[in-house]
Amino acid sequence: MTEISNEKNYIFYIVEDHPEVAENNCIFIRKKYPSAYCLILNHPQKLLERLKLEIPSLIVLDLQFGNINGVQSTTCTLDTLEILFRQYPNLNILIYSSEHSYLRPYLSKISHHQGGFAVVPKISLRSAFLEGINNALQGLLSLPPDLRDNLQLNSVELQIVQLLCKESLQDKEIALQLNISPRTIQKHIENIKVKLRLDLLNKDTTNQRVALCMEALKRKLIAL
Repeated sequence: MTEISNEKNYIFYIVEDHPEVAENNCIFIRKKYPSAYCLILNHPQKLLERLKLEIPSLIVLDLQFGNINGVQSTTCTLDTLEILFRQYPNLNILIYSSEHSYLRPYLSKISHHQGGFAVVPKISLRSAFLEGINNALQGLLSLPPDLRDNLQLNSVELQIVQLLCKESLQDKEIALQLNISPRTIQKHIENIKVKLRLDLLNKDTTNQRVALCMEALKRKLIAL
Protein backbone atom coordinates (compact mmCIF):
# COMPACT_ATOMS: atom_id res chain seq x y z
CA MET A 1 0.00 0.00 0.00
CA THR A 2 1.12 3.60 -0.59
CA GLU A 3 2.78 5.20 2.40
CA ILE A 4 0.75 7.93 4.02
CA SER A 5 1.83 11.56 4.17
CA ASN A 6 3.87 12.75 7.16
CA GLU A 7 2.20 16.17 7.24
CA LYS A 8 -1.07 15.32 8.95
CA ASN A 9 -1.39 16.27 12.64
CA TYR A 10 -1.70 12.78 14.05
CA ILE A 11 -2.41 12.05 17.72
CA PHE A 12 -0.63 9.02 19.18
CA TYR A 13 -1.23 7.44 22.60
CA ILE A 14 1.71 5.36 23.84
CA VAL A 15 0.49 2.97 26.56
CA GLU A 16 3.68 1.65 28.14
CA ASP A 17 4.96 1.32 31.74
CA HIS A 18 8.66 1.55 30.82
CA PRO A 19 9.41 5.30 30.51
CA GLU A 20 12.50 4.83 28.34
CA VAL A 21 10.69 2.60 25.85
CA ALA A 22 7.71 4.97 25.73
CA GLU A 23 9.89 8.04 25.18
CA ASN A 24 11.94 6.28 22.48
CA ASN A 25 8.71 5.34 20.71
CA CYS A 26 7.64 8.98 20.73
CA ILE A 27 11.03 10.11 19.43
CA PHE A 28 10.85 7.74 16.45
CA ILE A 29 7.23 8.66 15.78
CA ARG A 30 8.09 12.38 15.71
CA LYS A 31 10.95 11.72 13.29
CA LYS A 32 8.48 10.05 10.94
CA TYR A 33 5.54 12.39 11.63
CA PRO A 34 7.02 15.75 12.72
CA SER A 35 3.63 17.35 13.44
CA ALA A 36 2.39 14.44 15.56
CA TYR A 37 1.25 14.84 19.17
CA CYS A 38 2.47 11.96 21.35
CA LEU A 39 0.94 11.27 24.77
CA ILE A 40 2.45 8.67 27.12
CA LEU A 41 0.08 6.76 29.41
CA ASN A 42 1.61 4.33 31.93
CA HIS A 43 -1.42 2.09 32.46
CA PRO A 44 -4.31 0.76 30.32
CA GLN A 45 -6.87 2.20 32.77
CA LYS A 46 -5.55 5.67 32.02
CA LEU A 47 -6.08 4.94 28.33
CA LEU A 48 -9.76 4.19 28.92
CA GLU A 49 -10.16 7.41 30.89
CA ARG A 50 -8.44 9.40 28.16
CA LEU A 51 -10.60 7.91 25.41
CA LYS A 52 -13.64 9.51 27.03
CA LEU A 53 -12.09 12.89 26.19
CA GLU A 54 -10.44 12.31 22.81
CA ILE A 55 -10.04 9.61 20.15
CA PRO A 56 -6.45 9.43 18.87
CA SER A 57 -5.20 8.57 15.40
CA LEU A 58 -3.45 5.50 16.82
CA ILE A 59 -2.85 3.68 20.10
CA VAL A 60 0.50 1.92 20.64
CA LEU A 61 -0.17 -0.66 23.35
CA ASP A 62 2.17 -3.02 25.19
CA LEU A 63 0.61 -6.24 26.47
CA GLN A 64 2.48 -6.64 29.76
CA PHE A 65 2.28 -4.27 32.72
CA GLY A 66 3.59 -4.63 36.27
CA ASN A 67 0.93 -5.38 38.88
CA ILE A 68 0.96 -4.30 42.54
CA ASN A 69 3.36 -7.15 43.34
CA GLY A 70 5.77 -6.05 40.63
CA VAL A 71 4.99 -9.08 38.47
CA GLN A 72 4.42 -8.55 34.75
CA SER A 73 0.83 -9.37 33.82
CA THR A 74 -1.37 -9.18 30.72
CA THR A 75 -4.72 -9.27 32.53
CA CYS A 76 -5.42 -5.53 32.59
CA THR A 77 -4.26 -5.08 29.00
CA LEU A 78 -6.29 -7.92 27.55
CA ASP A 79 -9.36 -6.76 29.49
CA THR A 80 -8.77 -3.28 28.03
CA LEU A 81 -8.41 -4.74 24.55
CA GLU A 82 -11.80 -6.43 24.95
CA ILE A 83 -13.31 -3.03 25.80
CA LEU A 84 -11.62 -1.41 22.80
CA PHE A 85 -13.00 -4.05 20.43
CA ARG A 86 -16.49 -3.63 21.89
CA GLN A 87 -16.72 0.14 22.40
CA TYR A 88 -14.25 1.53 19.84
CA PRO A 89 -14.51 -0.73 16.77
CA ASN A 90 -12.92 1.83 14.42
CA LEU A 91 -9.91 2.62 16.58
CA ASN A 92 -6.45 2.15 15.03
CA ILE A 93 -4.32 -0.06 17.30
CA LEU A 94 -0.70 -1.20 17.23
CA ILE A 95 0.35 -3.90 19.69
CA TYR A 96 4.06 -3.45 20.46
CA SER A 97 5.06 -6.32 22.71
CA SER A 98 7.61 -9.04 23.28
CA GLU A 99 4.78 -11.51 24.05
CA HIS A 100 2.25 -11.15 21.24
CA SER A 101 1.28 -14.83 21.51
CA TYR A 102 -1.19 -13.75 24.23
CA LEU A 103 -3.33 -12.44 21.36
CA ARG A 104 -4.15 -15.91 20.03
CA PRO A 105 -7.50 -16.21 21.84
CA TYR A 106 -8.50 -12.85 20.35
CA LEU A 107 -7.86 -13.59 16.66
CA SER A 108 -11.57 -13.78 15.87
CA LYS A 109 -12.15 -10.34 17.36
CA ILE A 110 -9.06 -8.99 15.63
CA SER A 111 -10.43 -10.36 12.35
CA HIS A 112 -13.64 -8.38 12.77
CA HIS A 113 -12.12 -5.16 14.14
CA GLN A 114 -12.95 -2.35 11.71
CA GLY A 115 -9.99 -0.10 12.46
CA GLY A 116 -6.37 -0.72 11.61
CA PHE A 117 -4.68 -3.40 13.70
CA ALA A 118 -0.95 -4.12 13.61
CA VAL A 119 1.29 -6.28 15.78
CA VAL A 120 5.02 -5.59 15.98
CA PRO A 121 7.38 -7.61 18.22
CA LYS A 122 9.65 -5.46 20.38
CA ILE A 123 12.69 -7.27 19.03
CA SER A 124 11.91 -5.97 15.53
CA LEU A 125 13.88 -3.19 13.85
CA ARG A 126 12.55 0.34 14.20
CA SER A 127 11.69 0.26 10.51
CA ALA A 128 9.18 -2.53 11.27
CA PHE A 129 7.71 -0.44 14.10
CA LEU A 130 7.20 2.52 11.77
CA GLU A 131 5.81 0.27 9.02
CA GLY A 132 3.31 -1.14 11.52
CA ILE A 133 2.23 2.39 12.45
CA ASN A 134 1.82 3.30 8.79
CA ASN A 135 -0.28 0.17 8.14
CA ALA A 136 -2.50 0.70 11.19
CA LEU A 137 -3.09 4.35 10.29
CA GLN A 138 -4.31 3.20 6.88
CA GLY A 139 -6.82 0.84 8.49
CA LEU A 140 -4.88 -2.27 7.51
CA LEU A 141 -4.40 -5.58 9.29
CA SER A 142 -0.71 -6.39 9.80
CA LEU A 143 0.24 -9.50 11.78
CA PRO A 144 3.36 -11.66 12.23
CA PRO A 145 3.17 -15.03 10.44
CA ASP A 146 2.67 -16.95 13.70
CA LEU A 147 -0.62 -15.11 14.31
CA ARG A 148 -2.13 -15.88 10.90
CA ASP A 149 -3.99 -19.11 11.77
CA ASN A 150 -7.80 -19.15 11.88
CA LEU A 151 -8.32 -15.54 10.84
CA GLN A 152 -11.84 -14.96 9.59
CA LEU A 153 -13.19 -12.80 6.79
CA ASN A 154 -15.85 -10.35 7.90
CA SER A 155 -19.14 -9.94 6.04
CA VAL A 156 -17.90 -7.12 3.79
CA GLU A 157 -14.75 -9.04 2.88
CA LEU A 158 -16.82 -12.11 1.99
CA GLN A 159 -18.97 -9.95 -0.32
CA ILE A 160 -15.86 -8.56 -1.95
CA VAL A 161 -14.47 -12.05 -2.56
CA GLN A 162 -17.75 -13.04 -4.19
CA LEU A 163 -17.81 -9.98 -6.47
CA LEU A 164 -14.13 -10.18 -7.29
CA CYS A 165 -13.90 -13.90 -7.93
CA LYS A 166 -17.37 -15.01 -9.06
CA GLU A 167 -18.41 -11.92 -11.01
CA SER A 168 -14.90 -10.74 -12.01
CA LEU A 169 -15.66 -7.14 -11.09
CA GLN A 170 -13.02 -4.41 -10.88
CA ASP A 171 -12.48 -2.33 -7.73
CA LYS A 172 -14.62 0.58 -8.94
CA GLU A 173 -17.47 -1.77 -9.88
CA ILE A 174 -17.30 -3.49 -6.49
CA ALA A 175 -17.30 -0.07 -4.81
CA LEU A 176 -20.48 0.87 -6.64
CA GLN A 177 -22.14 -2.41 -5.70
CA LEU A 178 -21.30 -2.02 -2.01
CA ASN A 179 -21.67 1.77 -1.89
CA ILE A 180 -18.19 2.36 -0.47
CA SER A 181 -15.11 4.04 -1.93
CA PRO A 182 -12.62 2.27 -4.23
CA ARG A 183 -9.91 3.13 -1.69
CA THR A 184 -11.83 1.25 1.00
CA ILE A 185 -12.22 -1.72 -1.36
CA GLN A 186 -8.44 -1.77 -1.85
CA LYS A 187 -7.94 -1.69 1.92
CA HIS A 188 -10.29 -4.64 2.36
CA ILE A 189 -8.50 -6.60 -0.36
CA GLU A 190 -5.15 -6.02 1.35
CA ASN A 191 -6.63 -7.31 4.62
CA ILE A 192 -8.12 -10.34 2.84
CA LYS A 193 -4.63 -11.17 1.55
CA VAL A 194 -3.27 -11.06 5.10
CA LYS A 195 -6.06 -13.29 6.43
CA LEU A 196 -5.44 -15.81 3.63
CA ARG A 197 -1.64 -15.50 4.09
CA LEU A 198 -1.24 -14.33 0.50
CA ASP A 199 0.71 -11.18 1.37
CA LEU A 200 3.65 -13.49 2.10
CA LEU A 201 3.85 -14.53 -1.57
CA ASN A 202 6.39 -13.00 -3.95
CA LYS A 203 4.54 -10.15 -5.66
CA ASP A 204 6.95 -10.23 -8.62
CA THR A 205 6.16 -13.83 -9.51
CA THR A 206 2.56 -14.21 -8.30
CA ASN A 207 -0.67 -12.62 -9.43
CA GLN A 208 -2.05 -12.09 -5.93
CA ARG A 209 -5.64 -11.55 -7.03
CA VAL A 210 -5.66 -14.82 -8.95
CA ALA A 211 -4.06 -16.46 -5.93
CA LEU A 212 -6.75 -14.86 -3.73
CA CYS A 213 -9.53 -16.43 -5.76
CA MET A 214 -7.82 -19.81 -5.87
CA GLU A 215 -7.35 -19.77 -2.10
CA ALA A 216 -10.96 -18.64 -1.54
CA LEU A 217 -12.13 -21.56 -3.68
CA LYS A 218 -9.86 -23.96 -1.81
CA ARG A 219 -11.27 -22.77 1.53
CA LYS A 220 -14.85 -23.00 0.16
CA LEU A 221 -15.42 -19.28 0.65
CA ILE A 222 -16.85 -19.32 -2.88
CA ALA A 223 -18.32 -21.99 -5.14
CA LEU A 224 -17.81 -21.66 -8.89
